[in-house]
Amino acid sequence: MQKNDVTFLYRPVGQSELKLIEDSGWKKFPPRLAQQPIFYPVMNEEYAIQIARDWNVPA
Repeated sequence: MQKNDVTFLYRPVGQSELKLIEDSGWKKFPPRLAQQPIFYPVMNEEYAIQIARDWNVPA
């Protein structure tokens, strides 16, 4: 990896989590919930969209 290379990590979120991120001034993610013990970033935007769409349906 070159010094100026950038890797984008996507973190799919539901609407309530997105609101908390907005409330922070777009500077931080809220603490994980008990049922969300890990941070699950993905490196593929299409997969992140699929996760947000399919996994967060109840939220």
